[in-house]
Amino acid sequence: MPRPRHQGAIATAQKLVDELQIQEPSEIDIALIAAHLGLHLRRRPLPHEEGRLLRAGSFGLVVVADRAFDSAKWRFVVAHEIGHFLQHPDTDTFDICTGANLFGANLDSGREAEANDFASELLMPSRLFAPLCDRSRPSLDDVSELATAFETSLTATALRLVQLTREPCAVVHSTRGAVDWVDQSSGFVPTLGADQPLGGGTWAGELHAGAPPMSGPQTVDAACWSADPRAAGMKLQEHSRHVADTSVLTLLWHAAPSREGPSREGPSREGQS
Repeated sequence: MPRPRHQGAIATAQKLVDELQIQEPSEIDIALIAAHLGLHLRRRPLPHEEGRLLRAGSFGLVVVADRAFDSAKWRFVVAHEIGHFLQHPDTDTFDICTGANLFGANLDSGREAEANDFASELLMPSRLFAPLCDRSRPSLDDVSELATAFETSLTATALRLVQLTREPCAVVHSTRGAVDWVDQSSGFVPTLGADQPLGGGTWAGELHAGAPPMSGPQTVDAACWSADPRAAGMKLQEHSRHVADTSVLTLLWHAAPSREGPSREGPSREGQS
């Protein structure tokens, strides 16, 4: 089932986007937005966390780990800390935000999930993002295209697509052959579980075992991904990609029942580069 969203945090981000009169993704300058709110940014070699927030009255300091600047992740880190700054005014200590805090899609409640919802709405406003994400048979290529447009990481963008698309799809993050977390759209049928080893017959499992990169989505048996009885005899489109040496991001999609058509056999080595 989809994770419940924190509507208060989303509304705060939407209000900020409207106040700043943001009309295009290129106008979402997260460093300037932080400065506008009285937050100063610092880059430091943090060994274990992605970001920290230090509050001093109506001002604050956001410290971002050096490694976050290797990709667009730093923008989500800053947006996440802005979320803490605006949503949790009673906090006046260093808040330590790890990678699990930032991208743990199964965080159902609490401040970290609230800050994530704020950051997603700020960096990928629903009124700008939603019209672009309803694509037939979505793939990680579509996610990559959206990530470039909004200057966000592949992981954050995949989560946002699953939140806003009307297509039945799910995003899965796995490390060393085991599922870390899952998020899925309301129309996605089989329930996917976290904290479990990847079953045989999944491309994500193949990638963890050293298979070459996928050239595009491939058809797999849904039962390879889910023990849900509804997965029996069902086909999924899977597109998986390494996002770190030991981590794989997967987008799963199936046709809506009224559009279900013939499925290809899979997985196979066909379509591999």
